[in-house]
Amino acid sequence: MEKDYTLLRSTLMEACKQHVEDRIANLILALKSAHEASTDDTKSSAGDKYETTREMMQQDIARCQMQLAEAKKDESTLNGLVEPYQSDFVQDGSIVETNKGIYFIAISIGIVQTPYGKVFVISNQSPIGKLLLKKKVDESFMFNSVEQKLLSIN
Repeated sequence: MEKDYTLLRSTLMEACKQHVEDRIANLILALKSAHEASTDDTKSSAGDKYETTREMMQQDIARCQMQLAEAKKDESTLNGLVEPYQSDFVQDGSIVETNKGIYFIAISIGIVQTPYGKVFVISNQSPIGKLLLKKKVDESFMFNSVEQKLLSIN
């Protein structure tokens, strides 16, 4: 079956955007819940226990804030992706087909099932993403002791 790369790109972008939107919504809820829990916590007579609990809540809040910042960075990355104009080399936004699979260079969300099979959605900072960047059709690379050859870039 001949691949419709416009449809494939649209499917992959939608999966990425949905992943990021869900992640942001969940993190906002977690932050709200953590803030409410920290303000509802009243100091008991066991001072050390209170301080430990309060510190753990602050760590949860900080972790959620950091994850939220990463999710917003992913959202920004997606919004900044422009469709490559039949580039000769792999870049952000490229759909790369190798003899071992199909990759979409965007953000790291894992495998997305598409009408054309599984696509590995990866960031340019992932180990395989770093290997793919700037590669051209017919070039090869080694990943996990497996050689892969680029068949197409779209």
